[in-house]
Amino acid sequence: MIQNRQARTKKSLGLAKSENSVESESAGQGGQVYQVSQLTRDIKAIMEAAFDSIWVEGEISNFRTVASGHSYFVLKDDKSQIRCVLFKGHRAGIKFQPEDGDQVLLFGRVTVYDARGEYQIVTESMEPRGLGALQKAFEQLKIKLEKEGLFDEEKKKPLPEFPWKIGVVTSSTGAAVRDILNIVRRRNPKVSVLLYPAKVQGEGAAEEIARGIHELNQREDIEVIIVGRGGGSLEDLWAFNEEEVARAITASRIPIVSAVGHEIDFTIADFAADLRAPTPSAAAELTVPILNDTLRDIDSLNEALINSLQQKLQYYYDLLKRLMDRRFFHQPKEIFNPQIQRVDELHSRLLRGLEQNLLTHQQRLQDKIHRLFQASPEKSIPYMKENLGMLEKRMLHIIQSNLLLNKERFEGILKNLNAFNPLSILERGYSICSKGEKSLKSIEGLNPGDPVKVRLAQGELDCTVKKIIEGD
Repeated sequence: MIQNRQARTKKSLGLAKSENSVESESAGQGGQVYQVSQLTRDIKAIMEAAFDSIWVEGEISNFRTVASGHSYFVLKDDKSQIRCVLFKGHRAGIKFQPEDGDQVLLFGRVTVYDARGEYQIVTESMEPRGLGALQKAFEQLKIKLEKEGLFDEEKKKPLPEFPWKIGVVTSSTGAAVRDILNIVRRRNPKVSVLLYPAKVQGEGAAEEIARGIHELNQREDIEVIIVGRGGGSLEDLWAFNEEEVARAITASRIPIVSAVGHEIDFTIADFAADLRAPTPSAAAELTVPILNDTLRDIDSLNEALINSLQQKLQYYYDLLKRLMDRRFFHQPKEIFNPQIQRVDELHSRLLRGLEQNLLTHQQRLQDKIHRLFQASPEKSIPYMKENLGMLEKRMLHIIQSNLLLNKERFEGILKNLNAFNPLSILERGYSICSKGEKSLKSIEGLNPGDPVKVRLAQGELDCTVKKIIEGD
């Protein structure tokens, strides 16, 4: 395949070189002139044909992911650098999070970004150099989930001491389920095992394992769940390093024992589980106690319980016997005589206290009645009536005095008004002369024959001026 690509590349390069040579000769003779976009397009076609699938090793620099989900970075060594782009669709296949400074080996194709005329590598896959991609992905996921608290010890659920039904999530054809069944039958044949068959390797394995944990959690009879498989490489065990499986284990209401691989193998599932077992067989041993040992423990406890009960019965029998030998068992009334005397004494004290309390309250009542009688309004009514009569007389006297005073003041004011009243002056023989609407004060403006009006105390006169006599 690679040889075919190389052949196609050489053919394309040769063709392009030939065409360019012809164009150069033509251009030298006044032939075709390239547009920038046309030249860029032709260079892009040549580069994509020559480098359509390449492996490049270098160090990541300026790694950034934009809102669209695409990532852009620079791949460099000590002498040169090249721009790279990692589109969102290809990121799913990369099992680690690239960071600045990572030494990586990437696979992709060379192309030209037309808008800027820059060549770049369109990255299709990537893996770190030195530390494997899976190992790095393992470490990154472990750190992430640990920060979220999925591995906290206080969240671990205790295993039941004597489970009767165990759920197992593993392959139905693997050695793990056979080892678990053999151990369970040998240790306690009365314990039943419910197998949820799931893929434990390859594509879709993580989803099936998580689904198995969820399905077993829907049952009320399952007391503990074993999740695991036999040993293998890191790639073989990778399903148990998926985030989906870890979160399913953490969300389980039923305690989960992780039993993945051999004793030296550690997975994310081991950290998330309530208990880690080095192997599936060890998981069965940790989960199921030996029946005979349990029966012996029960017998021992039963014997100890019987002995303890017998000792307590003997103790209480001896105690009862000692008590029955005492006097009050033969003459029980003597027990109550002091109490009866005490009751009589308390009864007498109670009666005396009640009588004294009643007397005190009676005296207080009489005192309040006396004070209430003294404060009765009937005693103050005659005094208030007498005082009211005196006040009425005083008020009548004041009113009469004010009326008389006001009358005298009114008459004085009336006399003053009459003194200034023009009508009063006319009563004394005087008159008021007017010409038209104007009162006359002198002869100025009058002529013989002018009509004038004379106002008297009684009536008016229409007169005519016959003669005007001037005087001082």
